[in-house]
Amino acid sequence: MAYVRVSIMQSKPGQEARARELIAQLVEYYEQQPGYVRGYRLDHMDSSGRLGRIGVWVSEQDANHAAQTPHDLALRSELNLVVAEGGHQEYSFEGIESLGAKFGG
Repeated sequence: MAYVRVSIMQSKPGQEARARELIAQLVEYYEQQPGYVRGYRLDHMDSSGRLGRIGVWVSEQDANHAAQTPHDLALRSELNLVVAEGGHQEYSFEGIESLGAKFGG
């Protein structure tokens, strides 16, 4: 099992490029952190304008440790300035690897 964190957001008008840049910087930073398995930047494929990121970690503790570093806090603080008020949601999941016929047990 893994710990999965999903962050979805809507940038303020005119701030989409900056939001994308900050998300990219966060994902690149996480790639260097202990316990980080894999991640993705998310970009809308519709007219919603939603952006985000997915991070897969060995454990919730690894994700939380990375999220509390000064560099991460600074990037996320800057991201908060370009995201619409109320336009940011965070979700956490237990990731269960699919094992074909064994999945779901």
